[in-house]
Amino acid sequence: MLMSKTIIAIDPGSSGYMTILKDNEYSFFAFEDLDSKEISKIISTTKDKSDNLICIIEEVHAVFGSSAAGTFTFGYNVGVLHGILMANGIAYVTIQPKLWQKEVWINQDIEVKYKNTKKSTDTKKTSENCAKRLFPNIDFRKSERCKNNHDGKIDSLLICEYARRKNL
Repeated sequence: MLMSKTIIAIDPGSSGYMTILKDNEYSFFAFEDLDSKEISKIISTTKDKSDNLICIIEEVHAVFGSSAAGTFTFGYNVGVLHGILMANGIAYVTIQPKLWQKEVWINQDIEVKYKNTKKSTDTKKTSENCAKRLFPNIDFRKSERCKNNHDGKIDSLLICEYARRKNL
């Protein structure tokens, strides 16, 4: 009998999100609404209800120009997430943003931004375009009261899609 895989995908950024794919159903959790104990409980409960579980977490580093206090807090939060996963005995992999983006983005998704005369990819807008294309029925806002789509929710969903495609 083929076991269905449960995927926990985490964007640990400043507006971090966790997406859980279980039995072809997505669940979304905004980290800013949860404390470490609540996050641990969600992860632990997911593990208890899953025979085949993997977690993928975006590999992130300090952002140039961020304050020392902001960088410390960010690093602490990432460390807490890794600790929760290890304490629960959950196998996890880390993925660099450029790798999952290369897998899920297509040329039609790409948005360009210009700063002075430099041209670069607007990663937030490109991911939003990609998510709308791949998941047209999902609401990417944090709540119904929000006007804008949440980039943490979008990224965690696309990280989850990467893991699904790669059969991690």
